[in-house]
Amino acid sequence: MKTVDWIDIIFGVVMMPLMMFLFPIGDWVQWHSSYVLLYIVWLYLVFFLCRKALGPVLLDGKKGYLTVLGALFLTAAATFLMSLTPVEFPRNPEYGTGLAPHIRAMWIMLIAVVSYALPVGMLAAKADRLSAQKEEDLALKESEDAVRTRAEEVVKEEDILVKSEYKTIHIPVSAIQYIEGRNNYACFHLDHREDVVTQKPLKDLLEDLPEGKFARIHRSYIVPVWRIEKRTAVSVKLLGVDKPLPISRSRKNSLDGQK
Repeated sequence: MKTVDWIDIIFGVVMMPLMMFLFPIGDWVQWHSSYVLLYIVWLYLVFFLCRKALGPVLLDGKKGYLTVLGALFLTAAATFLMSLTPVEFPRNPEYGTGLAPHIRAMWIMLIAVVSYALPVGMLAAKADRLSAQKEEDLALKESEDAVRTRAEEVVKEEDILVKSEYKTIHIPVSAIQYIEGRNNYACFHLDHREDVVTQKPLKDLLEDLPEGKFARIHRSYIVPVWRIEKRTAVSVKLLGVDKPLPISRSRKNSLDGQK
C-alpha cells in the first residue's frame, strides 16, 4: 500500500472523527442522530469525491479548474440546503447567539475536508502520472535496446537506396520498422526519424530489399522478419512498433520458417 493511502486512512479514520468531536457532536447525535449521521456520510462522500475524482482533474488545466469549481459549487449548494433543515439543538452558552452551532460545524468540516482532499488528490495523481511516464520510458528504452540487439544479431550494417521527392535517400536496413503500401506509393516507417515515401508499389519494392530479411504479410504491409516479437494467426507485433499489423489470409504462410 502506498504512503498516500496510509495518509488517507489516517485522515479518514482518525483526523476527521477528532475534528468532529471538537464540537458537541455526542450531544447532537442524542438529539438528532439521523441528521448528524447523514452529514457525516456526506462528509465522507465529499472526501472521496475530492480525493479520487476532482483532485486528479486539476491536472487537466483550465478545463479541469472549471470542472472542479462547478463540482465545488454544487457541493456547497447541497451543504447549504442541508443546513436549511429545521433542527433544534440545545444551545450551549459559549456559542452565543449567531450562527447555529451545527451549521457552523458543517461548514468548518466541509472546508477542512476539501482543503485536504483536493491538493492531496492532485499531488497523488501527479505522482501516479510521473510513475506511469517513467515506466513507459523504461519500456520504450527496453524496446529500443531489444531492437538494437536483434538488429546487431541479424542485420548487417547495410543501407538501401530509396528515391523520394527527386532525391536518393540512404535508409539503414536496421532502422526500418515496417513498410506500408499506399496505392502506388510505399511509406518507410523508421526508428527516430521521419517517414520516407517513395513512388514505388510494394510488389516491386520487395525485390530491392535484402533477401530473407523482409516478408510481405498483407497487401499493405512488408515487415522485417527479425523485428517480429509476437505472432498470431491474424497479426504480428513488431519490436519498437506500438500497434500490431494484420496478416492477410492469403499471406499467412509467408512467415513460416522465418523469425
